Amino acid sequence: MARTIKTRVRSALPGTGFDSAGNAKQGKRRVTGSISVTSYTSAGESLTATDLGLAAIDWISIVHEDQAANSEGDGSRWVNYVTSSSDFYILQTIGAGLEAQATGTTHALRFDAMGDALDGIELT
Repeated sequence: MARTIKTRVRSALPGTGFDSAGNAKQGKRRVTGSISVTSYTSAGESLTATDLGLAAIDWISIVHEDQAANSEGDGSRWVNYVTSSSDFYILQTIGAGLEAQATGTTHALRFDAMGDALDGIELT
């Protein structure tokens, strides 16, 4: 399991956040970029908020850059993120709609995430 994260966009979302008590809060951020996985195993890959420059992830979407599972365009690949363990899993359809862990060890992914900025200041 080895992965490299490259941030492409990091933008502040001023005035859009709330703290756990529901009070308005500054310091929300949107981060987009790519993840290069060079030795994927079925055990999944860790991806924490700090890996993305966030203190907490409110929302994340991860997609496979090559969503077709083979050169004929059959099947599909997708990525599931498990918030409770901060891991992602790459899956693909095989055969008659059966799902399994993705084959191959190298994968190129893109992500889009929003959450609390790691370096954000609280303005009250």
